[in-house]
Amino acid sequence: MNPKITLSSTNQVIDQSLKLQITGLKPNQLVKIQAEMQDDVERTWHSCATFTADCEGKIDLDTTAPQEGSYTNCDPNGLLWSMQIKDSNNPFPPIFLKMSTQSHKVSFYLIIEDEVKDKREVQINFTNSDTEQIVVQNSIVGKLFKPKGNNNLPAVIIVGGSTGGLFWSEQIAALLSTKGYAALALNYFDMQNDNLPTELIEIKIEYFKKALDWLKNKSEIDKNNISMMGISKGGELSLLFGSYFSKHLTSIIAYVPSSHVFEGISMGKHQIKSSWTYKNNPIDFVQYPVDSKFSKNMNPIDIRKIHDNALNTATSKQLECARIPIENIECPILLISGERDATWPSSEMCRDMIQTLEAHNNPYQSKHLYFNNMGHAFFLPNIPPMIDTPSVTAQNAAHANKIAWESTLKFLAEHFN
Repeated sequence: MNPKITLSSTNQVIDQSLKLQITGLKPNQLVKIQAEMQDDVERTWHSCATFTADCEGKIDLDTTAPQEGSYTNCDPNGLLWSMQIKDSNNPFPPIFLKMSTQSHKVSFYLIIEDEVKDKREVQINFTNSDTEQIVVQNSIVGKLFKPKGNNNLPAVIIVGGSTGGLFWSEQIAALLSTKGYAALALNYFDMQNDNLPTELIEIKIEYFKKALDWLKNKSEIDKNNISMMGISKGGELSLLFGSYFSKHLTSIIAYVPSSHVFEGISMGKHQIKSSWTYKNNPIDFVQYPVDSKFSKNMNPIDIRKIHDNALNTATSKQLECARIPIENIECPILLISGERDATWPSSEMCRDMIQTLEAHNNPYQSKHLYFNNMGHAFFLPNIPPMIDTPSVTAQNAAHANKIAWESTLKFLAEHFN
């Protein structure tokens, strides 16, 4: 017998399903598969699971559930998303830190009776060989990912949340380029970039219109097929922008958005200012409690308390003034939320927005996709998910990330002309 690992591919994009088989085993033989990979700060993450071979001496991760290990149910990608950090002396931040679109390698080990019998590696990518990356540093700041040499490309503008920079937006944009889109990861505030505001305070809505116009003016872009996508504050922004400029958009996808404009976020002295302005006028906002303080390492539960208190103490008039007029959006909208959101009540706010659209007989095919067992931190599938509340398990978060991403791709494809 010659036990070995077989991979259908040694080079794949991150959202592809893993195809791994073990052959050359004895019938009903017990073996362990261990997986390891490193994040962007070179911390090792690992997982393992014990499997029983079938009567032909084979194990297929597509159809075989582990007897025990880092995950339980049958899932071909279970060894990827169930990884935990190996170095207990360097646990912070407690997430698989992926701040770039750099490929990472996953190593798989076949272990029988504590001895490594085989090893295989697969390269996980955010882009493919056809992807062209353009750094944008003019009237707007960001990165454009697109298929090389293609014309008439549908496009997506992608904006991240209150972390700032290109975290989330860059990884999403890179992967979208492998699906045939020109995807602009747009940076709108960044403590590391002197050309941008350093805090999420009074960001000009006109800046995002410049990004839209910049895309429209590129010869390879289909100017009639441009969508917008954002998460958290970027979701709030995407809906707000759509309420002004949706005639220029094909669709909007908002992950865990708010239904209202909230006060701007400062990591320094508390400033009572809006997150956004339009034509140099601050947009009405829901004010945070005066004793609110934000920091990079805040407990998400404390962030949720700030938002809940802000909503509960605002008057009906204040709430209506700060409400995003979603009924003004003239394109399809996909809202994605988690019931266990530890930042703000995204699912409740999304339900309210859908009701508003229905009350106004909005003719566009808008949807709300929600997950009972998911929080605020949606990301791409097949890496260890970010867990922002103890009530969400890695398995539930991994499932939500997978379904949300598949639904995003489907929604985009359905609504491009």
